Amino acid sequence: MTDELQTTKLATSIAETGSLIPRIHGSYYAALSQLYPLLIAPFYGLMAPPTAAMAAHILNPILLASAAWPAYLLARSVAASRVAGYAAAVLTAFTPWLVLSTTLLTESAAYPAFVWAVFLCYRAVVSPSTIRDLAAIFALLLAFFARTQFFVLALALPAVLLVHELTFGASHTKSGSWSTRLRPRARRAIASHPVLLVAYVAGGLGAGALALAGLLGRVVGNYAVPFRGDLLPPGFWHSAALHVSYVVIGCGVLPFVLAASWALVAVARPERKEANAFALLLLVLVPMLTLEVTSFDLRFTPNAFVQDRYLFYLAPLFAVAAGAALVQRSDARPRALVAFAVGGAFAWLAGLASYDSEVIFWASPAAAFHPALVTAAEWLHLSPPLFVRLAVVACAIVAAALCLWPQVTRSTVALSSATVVAAFGAFEAGYVFERFAEPAMTRVNSVAEAPRDWIDAAVPSGSTVALVPSQLEQTTYWWEAEFWNKDVKRVLRVDGGPTFTPFPVDDVSVDFAGGKLSGPQPADFLVVSPKEARFRLVEETARVADVTPLKLVRVARPYRLVWATRGVSADGWTMPHQDGVLRFYGTGRRVRRTIIVVLSAPPEAPRPVAFTLEGGGSTRRGSVDPGGARPPVQLAICVPATGHSDVVLRPGEGVRVPDGRVLALHFDDIRAPAAGSCDSG
Repeated sequence: MTDELQTTKLATSIAETGSLIPRIHGSYYAALSQLYPLLIAPFYGLMAPPTAAMAAHILNPILLASAAWPAYLLARSVAASRVAGYAAAVLTAFTPWLVLSTTLLTESAAYPAFVWAVFLCYRAVVSPSTIRDLAAIFALLLAFFARTQFFVLALALPAVLLVHELTFGASHTKSGSWSTRLRPRARRAIASHPVLLVAYVAGGLGAGALALAGLLGRVVGNYAVPFRGDLLPPGFWHSAALHVSYVVIGCGVLPFVLAASWALVAVARPERKEANAFALLLLVLVPMLTLEVTSFDLRFTPNAFVQDRYLFYLAPLFAVAAGAALVQRSDARPRALVAFAVGGAFAWLAGLASYDSEVIFWASPAAAFHPALVTAAEWLHLSPPLFVRLAVVACAIVAAALCLWPQVTRSTVALSSATVVAAFGAFEAGYVFERFAEPAMTRVNSVAEAPRDWIDAAVPSGSTVALVPSQLEQTTYWWEAEFWNKDVKRVLRVDGGPTFTPFPVDDVSVDFAGGKLSGPQPADFLVVSPKEARFRLVEETARVADVTPLKLVRVARPYRLVWATRGVSADGWTMPHQDGVLRFYGTGRRVRRTIIVVLSAPPEAPRPVAFTLEGGGSTRRGSVDPGGARPPVQLAICVPATGHSDVVLRPGEGVRVPDGRVLALHFDDIRAPAAGSCDSG
């Protein structure tokens, strides 16, 4: 898919140029999430793409699971307990989103980067110092370049700093009125973080200057568009509920219920500043991330389906708070009551989803587990929403019981509970991997015995190869040609036609009168479709390679044409009663060509479609049956040395096809082999 292709092209650019400025096809491309491409760049610099992709897939699960380390450190500090750290670590590492390691997406690096950023921001809140402020700033930048969406962390930090100082600090100051105590606490919160203050003031001034110049969107690169328009589109709150539901169910429900009860009590009845600081981070980040992801999915995701991969960063937040809840001895009854109330509210929320919709596993790994929930519900003769609601209520009861558990065996029960939930997460990952990921991500090579990097193998090392995409071949072929081959560095877009990727292109056009491709000429080697119906290039030598449905040719610059068409669509169709012209160009000597065309008609045609083919003083008439292809039609023409000769196809009646167009005949194949010299006449 194009997301993975983007990652590999950015990694290759870093490896070849040594620059972190994102470039694709030789041009700046504002994909600022450069951390993961940087981590896999050594593979793409030292290895062939197929081997580099395999190495990256080995690295991915290590990266994802490494988020357990900062989760452990965070929970141990928040709860002053190693047991809480162990619980948070396993709950962070074992989730259904482990299947994202089968893809070359930024999540593999963004997941641990997010948890490290939360941990270092937490440390800056709890124990202010210059070093910790600098560490927090570095972590925020690293998280931003891991995934641009993490700019919300930078917005959350100052709010948490101020509220933590006002609530925890003020509640522990006995003298004076509450309002009197707030003012010095606010000043102290600002004064205790001079480095952060300078950084945020500088950032605010810079953002203001960019906004005045109309350039603020460049700060987030390609994600500037989501900041425009209606940020709360229709259906927003229902979609937000679904987003949260998918992530919470993917986490096993219990961590969320424990985390919510613990955080709410820690803010309402603060006893330790560590618990208060993290609880505030949790309560601020959960809604911020949910609002951000929901708004994006509703406006920019096809069919507005839920992509829980954008929101699974809530999982480590729930894990840390759940670890703290499992070992906390105080406020047992309030937390138990809140846990039961939160569970009841979420049971209603979780019932809003249908759980039987089709999903793309890499976009929504948690939702990809829903077929298992549907099967379990059917086995119990329940509707899926009712089954989920009952399961949530059961988890709420368990959470309340864990809050009230006797202190003597609390550590053992905490580890046991975390292990059970982690085992469920591992089971989810295994289910999604076996049912969706493994079949999709290990597809057999397109052509037997063809190396995936067949283009790199066929051209001299360091060559530049350009794709000339045509919609007459499957999109996958064009993606794979670029994904598996380093030397494919450019793409030519002909007359505004499709390229199947959002990356920078070189725009060219068919010069019908002059017989050439006008525009940039970036490569000696071009990858084209043998079925191309718009033109055929003059090849400098024999065909270089054609081991897939695409072919690799070497051409001279400027790009000259053997033939071109007019009145023929980019996908090879002619219109009813409209001439389709095939123009054949001279190549320096007068030559006789045998024109061979294969025609087909739309299957929707009510009767055979008639045609006339004229050229070189000859005429061929016939018809093509609906949905069928006529045997090749031939005629001979003489092409002058420097001019051109035309062959005209005149189709008869047409028919409206499912995409709304009215079409007549399709050029399945066009060939024009030289057949000797022309007669003197």
